[in-house]
Parts: sequence; C-alpha cells; structure tokens
Amino acid sequence: DDRYIVDYLLEEVLQRQPEHVRRFLLQTAILERLSGSLCEAVCCDAIGDNNGQDMLETLERSNLFIIPLDNKRQWYRYHHLFADVLQAHALKACPEQLPSLHRHASEWYEQNGLFSDAIRHALTAKAFERAAGLIEQVWPAMRNRQQEAKVLGWLKVLPEVLVQARPILSLAYGLSLLNTGQLDGVEFHLRNAELA
Repeated sequence: DDRYIVDYLLEEVLQRQPEHVRRFLLQTAILERLSGSLCEAVCCDAIGDNNGQDMLETLERSNLFIIPLDNKRQWYRYHHLFADVLQAHALKACPEQLPSLHRHASEWYEQNGLFSDAIRHALTAKAFERAAGLIEQVWPAMRNRQQEAKVLGWLKVLPEVLVQARPILSLAYGLSLLNTGQLDGVEFHLRNAELA
C-alpha cells in the first residue's frame, strides 16, 4: 500500500534492469520458491544463453531482493514485498501469459514429485482437467496422511460438472466432507460416485 516503496521498486529497481532480466523477474513472480531448473521450465525465453541457476546467482549478486533458502543455493525466493510488486506488475503487463506460466510450473512440479504445488498451479491456470487428474493421483496418500481438508479445498475450486463426471473425485469429495465434519453434500457426492 505504500506508494513510495512500490514506486521505488518499480522505477528504481525493475525498470533499470535489462529487458531479459525484467522478463525473467515478471515471469518467475508466480513462483513461491525458485530453482534453476524450475525457472528454466517456466520462462525459457527470458533466460537467453544463461541457465536458470546462473540467472538466480546473478540476481543474488546484484542484490535484487532474492533470498537463498538453503546453504547450497539451489532454492531461492523473492523478498515478499518485491514478490508482491512483481506479481501486481505482471498482472498488468502480461496477463495473457500467466496461465501458460502456471501450466509450465505445474508440469515441472509434477515431474519432480511435488504434487501439491503442481495442483495449486494447475488450479491457478484454470487447467481443471489437469488438476483433476493430479488430485485423483494424490488423494489416497493425502487421505492416509489425514490431509483431507487440503484436498477438499482443491475440489471446491474445480467445476462441479467435472467432479460429477469423475467417480474418484466424487468419492474423494464425499469422504472429505464427511471426515471434516461437513455433512451437507456428502450423500450427493457419494451417490454420484456410486452411479458412475
């Protein structure tokens, strides 16, 4: 909300970067955590001849509000305020690109076994079929770990028609509602699963 800080970050930091760095910052703003290979998967066009890890190390050396998350400097994140400014600017500057960036992130996370992040990015991209397939894969494990509230949150984002067309999702929805004490809709979803 502080216009001076936002203006400083936009005008003195973001706008003074070379075009490829600015593109990289805006495209990776969708990510909570950054690694070289994840950045490459999300925004290969903004990296140029460098690889993702080189770009992250360059940003760190330039003091561009990037924070290492481990001692090996494989994972980073943007300072929260800088990330907020980047996300808001990306939403204005290139909104049509964001769903594609989220889909690329979802694919990378799935390939690397990080299904919660893969589902979150698929839902954000409104790639509902993809998200449904991922939820079906992880639901048994999530149920065993008693993380049904998280699964329920994902299922509530999906279009109801999609859930009804997939018996595993209907079953997951009904049982998740039941196990979290939300009895409205349990019978409806379990009946859908049974009919399918």
